[in-house]
Amino acid sequence: MRISKLINLLSLSLVMMLASCSSYIDKHSVKMGKTGDVKIQDLKSFDRNGLLVAQATIKNNGNSKPVQYRFQWFGDKGERVWGDEAWKPLVIPEGRTAMIEGVAPNLEASEYKIELDSY
Repeated sequence: MRISKLINLLSLSLVMMLASCSSYIDKHSVKMGKTGDVKIQDLKSFDRNGLLVAQATIKNNGNSKPVQYRFQWFGDKGERVWGDEAWKPLVIPEGRTAMIEGVAPNLEASEYKIELDSY
């Protein structure tokens, strides 16, 4: 009986952890166009010499269409602190992953969003 309760508790903890990771990714990303098979698997951010750096691992689960991405940078109050970046092409073969990185353009940037679109 105790083992069953422990397994249930561990299972619930795992589900909650995965859900929080998903919401973190959802908070920091926007998908547009036909990008359904392209998923952000992992997302990290950290400080490098005072600038916010964001790194994302993106996986193509079957869509052979190329995608493009760009970062949007925001301040503490949600205001944009930089204009639109240029779109960057990203071709990921089916079943493979790629890592992208964005560095904030100034010290005011404290939040970001990654935009993914197909072309």
